[in-house]
Amino acid sequence: MTGNSIHLEQIEFLGPDRERVIEFAEGVNVICGASDTGKSFLAEAIDFMFGGSTLREISERVPYASANMSFNFGASDRWKVKRALAGGNFELVPVTADGDGVSAKLKQQHAHGRTDNISGFLLDKIGLLDKRILKSKTKGTTQSLSFRNLARLIIIQEGEIQHAGSPFLTQNVVANPAELATVKLLLTGVDDSAIVATLVESPDNARQLALIDEIISDLSSEISDMGHEKPELLEQVEKLQSTLDAQRTSMQSVQGELDQKIERRKELYNECLGYQNRHSEIIDLLARFDLLQTHYAVDKERLTAIQESGSMFAHIAQAACPLCGAKPDHQHLAEECEGDVDAIVNAASAELAKINQLLLELQQTVTDLHRETDGITSSWSEKHALFQEADAEIRSSISPLVVEARSQFSEVVEKRAEVQAAIDMFDRLEKLQERRQTLIDEDQADALESSGVETGLPEASSHALSMTISRILRAWHFPGDCHVHFDKQKRDFVIDGKPRGSRGKGLRAITHAAVTLGLMEYCREQSLPHPGFVMMDSPLLAYFEPEGEDDLALQGTDLKERFYEYLVQQHSRDSQVIIIENQHPPAKFDDQLSLTVFTRNPAEGRFGLL
Repeated sequence: MTGNSIHLEQIEFLGPDRERVIEFAEGVNVICGASDTGKSFLAEAIDFMFGGSTLREISERVPYASANMSFNFGASDRWKVKRALAGGNFELVPVTADGDGVSAKLKQQHAHGRTDNISGFLLDKIGLLDKRILKSKTKGTTQSLSFRNLARLIIIQEGEIQHAGSPFLTQNVVANPAELATVKLLLTGVDDSAIVATLVESPDNARQLALIDEIISDLSSEISDMGHEKPELLEQVEKLQSTLDAQRTSMQSVQGELDQKIERRKELYNECLGYQNRHSEIIDLLARFDLLQTHYAVDKERLTAIQESGSMFAHIAQAACPLCGAKPDHQHLAEECEGDVDAIVNAASAELAKINQLLLELQQTVTDLHRETDGITSSWSEKHALFQEADAEIRSSISPLVVEARSQFSEVVEKRAEVQAAIDMFDRLEKLQERRQTLIDEDQADALESSGVETGLPEASSHALSMTISRILRAWHFPGDCHVHFDKQKRDFVIDGKPRGSRGKGLRAITHAAVTLGLMEYCREQSLPHPGFVMMDSPLLAYFEPEGEDDLALQGTDLKERFYEYLVQQHSRDSQVIIIENQHPPAKFDDQLSLTVFTRNPAEGRFGLL
């Protein structure tokens, strides 16, 4: 790619008494884990640090005042931008081997051809400064290319990745010409600065007005059937939210009590298990001691025999020698024998006394073990009764309370969602009415002469991009033959004869990811300017939130594994891919990518982003 690529290094959130950092590596990065841990907020924060106007308010953000984001355009071209989370301008700091350099101010507002703003600074680095893109087809007007035009093509939020519309366009029809012109610029390297604005005739908006009037009529009818006004619904939402907060507190209290009871039951179980283990150990010891007593008895009999026969030989009557077996007539009493009978008898007596002492100690030990066994049996019975009591209490009283609290909480959540949906209908009606008035104002403007400016993507470029996307989908083992072409009318891709936007949201997400990666790879292959990194939130949506038969069928494939395998093979160098997902990537890739896991567990790993 001409120009330099952006490689993120880290983003840091700073507060008066705390800071939190997320590190990024070159190549493939995956941020995954439990829901509500700040994964989607991370994507929004990076977009904000690249010039976004505002950052969503979440409760976890409150203790933090600003953010720093470090990135580079190569090993010797490292930078850091600082910005207040409330918004406003940026502070740009060069990063060298010796530390941070002298900072400079960057404006948030884009200005054409200038590098004193965040947009111009980034565009200059990636080779897209001073470019212009079409603003209005009918008027033939152009606008300066801003990094914000590129940001939505490289930082794909969760709501956008599953959107049914074109991956290149938003729902703002007024902005669509500029959005499509941005893609054309990336695919061709040619901007629209040569277009000359011409006075054109104002378009006839009668058909749009008729359609909007029809939609307004339907919405008004639905709103009328509800029988509620917007202020009333807003009040209901506030009350339901208060109820939710109260029920959440109650549910947490009941859950806390349940957790304590479960912990107590676990302690009692472990104590019972400890008594059982000790009892088994004692039984094993008693068996061994019984065998030892038998050995001692045999030794005593042997030593007693030696003691008695030796005494008889030495002091009582003539008898065969207990050592060599010689008969009395053949004994040489005047000569020394090989053994001293008296010494042997004395040794046997001493050994016998020792064994008697050991037997006494062994019997005492056995007695103590039997006494301990009786105590263990009594203690086990007591603890087991307490365990059964705790288990019965959990099953009969605490668990039903938790289930009931969760059920009530879910009911209020559903009710709040219904009321919010009704409020959204009012908001849609207001937007349609505003759009209707805009069209009326356009019809009342002075007639202008048509410019005849051609819009859309060139056939050759769109075909080449389609081939790149097809190659990616095949590498992922996407279902079907993966024949891809660009529909100029709908300005979206058709896959195996079926419009991309008509599929389930899971397939829309994965195909949106393929389009995003395909655009970056195409620019890289054609040496065309591109930021050089992409960040996608929930491209594998079909695996944890399927919609329809197509998404469910996708779960039975190896697409997830092939997806990560492809990223590791194709984007470990010269580009950077950041994936945000609920599910972990396959373990086989852990050492081939940078993995950050949010556990939502205070006792294990990293709880969340903030």
